[in-house]
Amino acid sequence: MIRDVKSMLRISILKLEDIAFEPNPAELQFYSRYKDGHLVFETVNIKDYLRPLVASALQWYAEYVGYPEMYISSEDPRAAAKTAPLTALANISQTVE
Repeated sequence: MIRDVKSMLRISILKLEDIAFEPNPAELQFYSRYKDGHLVFETVNIKDYLRPLVASALQWYAEYVGYPEMYISSEDPRAAAKTAPLTALANISQTVE
């Protein structure tokens, strides 16, 4: 958990492969590849005035774990993994015909 004592910003950190994660539509989610899997960062009870602090909190975390070049995105990697094989399969069948 990332916590900022002054602002009360909280961001949970979960390993996507270890849980059945369902994004909370009221919160912000960010994803990253890290070591042997994917991380999801999800805000906890986010307030509008805290939204600008999220990027700096995620940057702090990347530096804290010794991976300052960590690529963090709002795109869920599970969605891309589900559609990629279908796209590749479609390309193969077009080539074969």
